Amino acid sequence: MQGSEILVGHRYGMRMKVGVGEPLVEVKVTEKVGRKGHIKVQHQGGETPGLEEYVKTRQIIVAWEERKGFLRDEERLRRAEQASAKEVDRARADATETVLFSTGDPAAGLMSHGMLCMDLESVQRVAERAGLTEPVTGLHPAAFVDRFGTLHLPYEGAEKLARAFAAAEPETVLLYIQDQEAEYKARGYEPGERFWHDYLREKAAGHALARHWARHERVSLVRSQTRGYPARPTVGGTSHRGPLAAARRLQQALVTHLLARGALSTPESPCFQSLIP
Repeated sequence: MQGSEILVGHRYGMRMKVGVGEPLVEVKVTEKVGRKGHIKVQHQGGETPGLEEYVKTRQIIVAWEERKGFLRDEERLRRAEQASAKEVDRARADATETVLFSTGDPAAGLMSHGMLCMDLESVQRVAERAGLTEPVTGLHPAAFVDRFGTLHLPYEGAEKLARAFAAAEPETVLLYIQDQEAEYKARGYEPGERFWHDYLREKAAGHALARHWARHERVSLVRSQTRGYPARPTVGGTSHRGPLAAARRLQQALVTHLLARGALSTPESPCFQSLIP
């Protein structure tokens, strides 16, 4: 808690040793003193009821009436961070964060251990744009919404969300990457700013993976939607060979290229139908 939030006469949960999982002691704040970062408290229970002492404000953890919710969230966050830390690597995390940044939501981005921590409503908006129908808390077994309405989503769940968004809005992702790379490159040519080129190289693997998601996921999605369309008849009941086979391969490559660029939006479009091999 911030020192400004601590009020004289109110009861709080205090930790003798600051750390996750340490027990909370009920204390009452009796005085705010001039010593920087210190307050005077009186113990209300435990082994030393009535004891008065000066403690640091950082030892005051939570309002006493909120301790149960705080401890529950703290334990769930510990489990989520442990799961996330085992799942993340740098290139994938950079790619996921790049896609999340491209959504335009100011709160989008990964925190420590590769966790996505955003208010639930904002994540739901991104999920809707990504075409996800399942609850966002279902993206990972350790995901949870805390008592303040913030979703804590371990890395693999964040990557699922990012890949779905990249498939749904590939142009948004690709344009964002293009703009970022152009900006870093231009900045790096300014006097004393060459470190931007180093930063651009650091981000290269993540950007390449994000591009792959935006292109490959979109193509895979549309291909799955077009399964079951009748195949074009072969010549003389046999498969195409020679120049016809080469033309067909070229046609397939053109479909893939146009889908990746978003030029073909839906399988039902006449333009798409004319290009199905």
